Amino acid sequence: MYPSLQLIRKDFILVRKYLLLLIPYYIWMASMNNDIYIFAALPPMLLLINSCTLDVQHMNQRFLISLPVCRQQLVASKYISMLPFALLGAGFTVIMYMAGLSLGQHADPHFWKGIGLVTAVFPLLGAFYLPVFFWLGQKGSQIVNIIFMMIAILGSSLSTKFLEWFPFLSEWAVDLSSNQTVLYMIGGLAYLCILFGSYLISLRIFIRKDL
Repeated sequence: MYPSLQLIRKDFILVRKYLLLLIPYYIWMASMNNDIYIFAALPPMLLLINSCTLDVQHMNQRFLISLPVCRQQLVASKYISMLPFALLGAGFTVIMYMAGLSLGQHADPHFWKGIGLVTAVFPLLGAFYLPVFFWLGQKGSQIVNIIFMMIAILGSSLSTKFLEWFPFLSEWAVDLSSNQTVLYMIGGLAYLCILFGSYLISLRIFIRKDL
């Protein structure tokens, strides 16, 4: 576990300059009155993409596998890094929302549901991005990065509007079963299966990859 923690720390060191840019980013986005939920998805996705891109540019993977660090730890650290990235985006978003309320903005009745949904969507985006990253590496990474950034922007804006556009979806979910715990367990299990399946695919690709 200790090497994995050091690898996560390495990712934060790589993106430390981008972390400093988050403050003016949030201030600028708030002044533009954009969808607040973008704050929860776009910066974490940007941090993940930049950490992967910088790893390739600095040839960190080639160096690390020459150390007593196995490839499983390198892959696992990327997936574990998504958790602090997601919490960072959610935390900043909550701070901006509370600051807006203190300045007289109207409360959003769907805020907590929306922030939870968008925060959960980010690891799913990462689950699709990371296998592609380990497969392509530097080759074609720019195009892939642009595509996933667009998905993060559009997905964070649209996913939180579903309850507003289609309120019958929430009613249908309530009427579907009186035991909501079972639904949450099934959804959580499917969520974990996607992440674990993505990890296995990335690991299989990276183990066979010649660096």
